[in-house]
Parts: sequence; structure tokens; C-alpha cells
Amino acid sequence: MIAYLCGLLVALWPVAALAAPGAQDTTLLGDLVREALSRSPEIESAREQMAAAGARILQESSLPPPELIFMREGMPSFRYADAMFSRVELMQMIPFPTKLSVRRDIAEIGAEHAHHDHMEKEFDVLYRLKSAYAELWYLQQSILLTRRNGDLLRQTLDVVRARYGAGNAGEEDVLKAALESARNDNLVVSLRQQELAAKSMIMGLLDRPEGDTLGTAVIPDSLALDLPCDTLIASAMAYRPMLQHDSLVVVEQKTMLSASRQEYIPDFRVGVQYMTAPVTGFNGWTVTAGITIPFAPWTLAARGGRIDESEAGVGRAAADLASARAMVRSQIRDSYSHAASDREQVAMYRTTMLPAAEHALRAALGAYGSGRGDLLMVLDASRTLRDLMIEERMLRMDFARSVAALEKEIGVRDLTYLR
Repeated sequence: MIAYLCGLLVALWPVAALAAPGAQDTTLLGDLVREALSRSPEIESAREQMAAAGARILQESSLPPPELIFMREGMPSFRYADAMFSRVELMQMIPFPTKLSVRRDIAEIGAEHAHHDHMEKEFDVLYRLKSAYAELWYLQQSILLTRRNGDLLRQTLDVVRARYGAGNAGEEDVLKAALESARNDNLVVSLRQQELAAKSMIMGLLDRPEGDTLGTAVIPDSLALDLPCDTLIASAMAYRPMLQHDSLVVVEQKTMLSASRQEYIPDFRVGVQYMTAPVTGFNGWTVTAGITIPFAPWTLAARGGRIDESEAGVGRAAADLASARAMVRSQIRDSYSHAASDREQVAMYRTTMLPAAEHALRAALGAYGSGRGDLLMVLDASRTLRDLMIEERMLRMDFARSVAALEKEIGVRDLTYLR
């Protein structure tokens, strides 16, 4: 009977540990991405900001509102009915036409900024969603492996108790097996709490209601990273919304410099006035026209200062753009190297380390079943295989996170778009 149980452990352990979770109640990442794009409050806020910036274009390219003025002049002792004159005047300020054009250009650039900010927010939310999803997958896999290891430990405990009852094992073996099983169960509790935290993070990003939940996360077994790093960097220079934003800041600052220089161009003021004089019986019209004098000596310093400020803004924007490009290149190289390293390590785990650990556990179980081995060797081999399998899942999680970081830095929702 004891030999049969030990043989059963040797036969069942690899199958139990390596079997994939069932497909029922799965939550696919693609479904969550689509949900985030349509429901995320952060993305919706950025979308509304983009709409507000677009509505500002027409405002900036329109004339200021006219001014309607009513006057009662020559009122003795403020007696309204005894006023000598009544005037009604309609006045309109007219900026120089090129000034309106520049203001419109600046507003259009602002609307484009809002569009880039919206896209940047989308990629940021998707990156956090994909990272949290990868962590959820890792935790669910860890729980699965730890529970299956717990099943094996309980079976091992049954064998040890049977051997103890037959006088072939000491009481310390029973206590060691029971302690290892309890430790394993305690790890499940800790992992379960982390799983709930990961689910809460995802549901917060999606603005899901309280009481909602998520199913089993799924990540492909294959670790695809086909494009070279230089290709990804070139794509980022072309697609990353943040870089397009910063590039447009240079254009914006140059446009603002043009606007500052146009402050030396005068604006106009025109109006029409209707006047009545009850005392004399005169009724008539008055036409007024005015022009600003922006080159008055006492105003030159302020205008010159604004030009100097705008010129400095152009230089600062160019430096910020160069800095942003360097930062993106560095982050892509870093994420790419992490992904490549994770992929190589996963391959080593699958081809070398996991088969060796599985073989070691089989040997320990076989030796213990035949009375030649030590229980500590069985427990250590079981723990080692469980830990190695969890480490392999952690590397796959890190790989998925590195790919998500690359997608954010490049400015695409999926790297397959670049193939």
C-alpha cells in the first residue's frame, strides 16, 4: 500500500503541476482594453478636454464683442430729464487682421495639444491596465500551482502517516510534512489577498461598480519580440503622442514669438454715435475712428521684454523636445533589454531548470518510497519545483509588462501594428 501511494505521487505530480487552468470564466485582455477605451474616467476627461480645446478655435479668431454706450450729458444737479444731450454709441475694436490669424493658429495648436494629451492618456491607462492584468495572471497562476503543490503535500502526508503507522518513519517526519503543508496553505492565503488587490486595480481603471469581479486572466505561452530595438525607436519618433506634443510646442512658441512681434502693429477702433439735444432740437450722427499707438516710447520696454521672453521660449521648447526624445530612446532600450532577458530566462527555465527539478522530485519520491531516501529531500524537491514554476510565471509577467511599456513608449496599442 505504501509503495503504491509513493508510486502514485511520482506519476501524478508533473501532470498536476503543469496542467493549464480551465478556460471557463476567463477574462481576455482584449475585452478589457476595449472596455477601458470606452469607460475609463481618465480617458473620458481627456476626451472632453480635447473637445473644449477645439471649441476655443472659433473664439480666438473672432472679433471682440462690440460696446454699446448710452450717455446723458449736461444734467443740472443730476436731474435726468434736464440733460442737454443724449448720446447712443456703438463701438467696435478691430485687431489688425494678421493678429487674428496668429491667435487662430495658436488655438489650433492648443487643440492639437489636447488631442496628443488624450492619446497619451489612453496609452498610459492601457499600460497600467496591461501591467495589472499581467500581475493578476501571475497571481492566479501562483495560486493554482501552490494549491496543487498543497494537494501533493497532503498526499505525501498521508504516505508519511502510513509509514509511521507501519513503523517505517519517525514522528518528526509526520510533523515536518504537516508543517510544510501548513506553510503552503498560508502562502495561498497571501497570494489570494494580492489577487484581490490586482482585481481592484483593474476594476478601478475600468470604473466598474462595487461587487463586480473578474475571471481568469490568460497570457499566451509564446513570448514574441520580433522587431529590432532600432525599429521600435524609429516608430516612437514617428508615433509617440508626447513627442508630437513637444514638437508642436516648438511651433507654438515660434507662433507666439510672431504674435509678440505683431504687438508693434496698431489696432483699430471704429464707432457710430447718434446724438440728440432737446434744448436746441438738434439730432445728428457722429462717426468715430481711432488707432492704438504701440510704438509710444513708454510702451517699448514692455513689448521688447515680451519678444525676449518668446525667443527664450523657442529655445526652451527645442531643448525640451531633444530631452524628451533622448528619454524615450533610453526607456525603449531599457524595456527592450528587460523583455529580451525575460524571454531568454523563460527558455532556460523551460528547457533546463524545470525538467531537472521535476526529475529531482521524481527521484526523491522514488527513493523515499523504497525506503532509501529522506523526507526532507522530498519536501525540498517539491518546494523547489513549485518555486521554479512560480519564478517562470513571474518572468512571463515581467515580459508582458515590458512589452506593455514598449507599446506606451512607442505610442501604439499593440506591437503587432508595427509588423
